[in-house]
Amino acid sequence: MNFCGILAGGTGIRMGKNIPKQFIDLCGKPIIIHTIQKFLSMNCFDYVIIAIHQDYKDYLSNLLEHFSINLNSIILTSGGEERIDSIENVVKCAQKIDNSEDNILVLHDAVRPFISEKIIKESLTNAAQYGACVAGVQAIDTMYEINNKAFVSGFPARKYLIHGQSPDSFRLNLLAKALSELTNEERKFITGTVQICALKGLQIKVIEGDYNNIKITTAKDLELAEMIAKKVDKNESVCFRK
Repeated sequence: MNFCGILAGGTGIRMGKNIPKQFIDLCGKPIIIHTIQKFLSMNCFDYVIIAIHQDYKDYLSNLLEHFSINLNSIILTSGGEERIDSIENVVKCAQKIDNSEDNILVLHDAVRPFISEKIIKESLTNAAQYGACVAGVQAIDTMYEINNKAFVSGFPARKYLIHGQSPDSFRLNLLAKALSELTNEERKFITGTVQICALKGLQIKVIEGDYNNIKITTAKDLELAEMIAKKVDKNESVCFRK
């Protein structure tokens, strides 16, 4: 089975809105609806599991109904205090449905609505082949290492630096095992799913992401998202740097 896990457990209102960022309107639809519709349109997932804060479960359910989302393959589970808690809840939910060895889980941020079909397909293929993979784009700016006094101490080679995106994709049981082996200390500093596997010595394949696959977390991000959405609507191609 193929599972998609959408992480939407946050309740922050950093954008100055009165609702969490995943529910902010983008061209007539909440951001999370754009994201859900993209994955459903692929017809390659048995279930889409959405980790949502308990306070917003009914709110999301109403949105799904309003936008005529087919609920047959949608499951809502609880978002946790931290990102890792939401990930665990999605993993447990998927395992309860089916715990076969070859199951794949694709984890994605609710606020990355411009995920491409190419990335989704390559995520499924590479997770099956390598066990774990992540989408990322090459660093464009010159990168600096700094010391503890904020002075430049080195210049890492840009060609080996990647801006991590999502989705992060895994064989489900492999990720579940890595989660179960985390110590309390390790759990404290994990900010992304890939770190979980890396801490346990697992190799993670990097697949080519997309500079349009932005995470919408600030007002400036929302402005950029609106520009990208207009280009997508016009079927305009966008040039990306290699």
